[in-house]
Parts: sequence; structure tokens; C-alpha cells
Amino acid sequence: MGRNRMRAIGWLCMVALVGCGSSGPLAPIVTEEVSITLAVSGGLIGQSYEFLVDGETSEVVGVRCEAHCDFEAGEVIVPVSEAQVADLARRLEAAGVFESAGDYEVECCDQIGYDLRYRRGDRTARVQGTDQTIPQELATAIGHVATLSRGRVPVLVSPETELTDWPRDAYTLGSVEADGTTLRAEVSYGGGCRPHRMDLVTYGGWLESEPVQINALITHDDGNDPCDAFLTEERIFDLSPLARAWVEAYGPASGPIHINLRLWDPASGSPVGRLLELEF
Repeated sequence: MGRNRMRAIGWLCMVALVGCGSSGPLAPIVTEEVSITLAVSGGLIGQSYEFLVDGETSEVVGVRCEAHCDFEAGEVIVPVSEAQVADLARRLEAAGVFESAGDYEVECCDQIGYDLRYRRGDRTARVQGTDQTIPQELATAIGHVATLSRGRVPVLVSPETELTDWPRDAYTLGSVEADGTTLRAEVSYGGGCRPHRMDLVTYGGWLESEPVQINALITHDDGNDPCDAFLTEERIFDLSPLARAWVEAYGPASGPIHINLRLWDPASGSPVGRLLELEF
């Protein structure tokens, strides 16, 4: 899929999801101008590592790994789509990354420390602090970025789009399991020479029922890979943005959140190829 098409999808995501902390609609995001560097430290397990979300290459790349990380410096942790880069940038800006830039004190040694450096074009911001001291909306947005260090790609919640708006190069969907805020999917495809980018996307908005339902698909952009090796791998997605979208739509929950995810299966072509019962 061409870059202009992906920019259009990124803009659709951005319009649909603009949230608290923004004084108005954000300018369209050109992903090549986006750079997000995040150093994570501390926490109960004493983690220490740094990685880069490079909008120019649409890759998440390891910078350094000192403790509790599974990548080497310079290693591509996961290839990501332009739509994903645009969504991460939108979330940070909607949460006030430029307005809230600064150094927030560390309250306790067991908190997760963040050192975020964000750039879009000629605008830059740096935010230092912990998941408890950084303003809540911004800490949540940074947390979505942090999941990428473990190869977990945040779900894109895009109610203004439809199935046909997203790349669906050929693949086979194997086992799919959802546990808490994590969805693991086994996918198989032909290739082997170029990065294959996949997103979990919910589209079309909520379907009112009990519990509510939402349509989803795993996108696939094969990058015009000329090779024909048959590859099978696990892709991991972070579902927490979907739970957050539910709260934004219906208000705080008094108990567990239940959502039925209607996952498109390329083998059947049906929007309800797989039905997953999610609980948060």
C-alpha cells in the first residue's frame, strides 16, 4: 500500500480518536517527521532499556538494553505501520506532550521511570518522570509507546474506517488467544525478504448488544515482498486502548468490562470469522 494511502488512514485514526488534553484538531501527521525515543527504567524488576520509534523507516529499533529486555542495540524490535506511528504521535500530542514537557520528580524507587524524547518536524519535547508523577493522560500515552519494547503493538481503534480501508495482503490466520490486555495471533504468509507490517484494527464503531461488539481485523502490508518462503510467526497486540475507548464511550465501569471482538478471518472472508470474548 502506498504512503499516501497510509497517511490517509493515519489521519482517519487521528480524527476519530482525538481526546483529552488537546485544544483542538491536530494538524495531519506526516510520519516521516516523527521520532519517539523512550528510555524505561526502575519498576519492581529494575528494568533499564531504551528504544526508538522511527517514523522515517516505520520501525521500532533497540537503542540500548541493560536489564529486562529482549533486544540488542540496533535490532529492529518490530516493524510498524505508518498508521501506527501516526496514532502514537496523535496520542502523545492529544495528551499534551508539548505543553507538559518537563522533569517530574520520582516519588518512589519501585515506580516505572520514563524519559521520553518526542519530535515532529521542527518541534521537540522531552518528558522525564514516572508513571505516577507524569500527568495521567500523558503517562497513559507513553505507556502505549512502552508496550512496543516487548513487540506488543497497540490496537488501533478507528470507528470512521471500514474493512476495505485497510491493507489485506494474503495471510492465513491460525490460533488466536486473548488474555487480559494481550491478544496473540498466529499468522502465516509468503515472503522472507522484506518486513511485513500488521496491525490489529477495530473499525466501524460499537455494535450495541450485551455485551457490546466491535468488528476487527489484523491488517497485512507485505511490502511487495518478492520472496516465497512460507513463514509462520506470532504477532502480539496490546488491547488496552480498546478498553480505554470503551470507558470513553460508556463511562467508568462498576465491574469487569466485557467486549465481543468480531475478528475477520481471511479464510472465510466473513467479518465474524472468529468471535473472541474479551474481559478487562
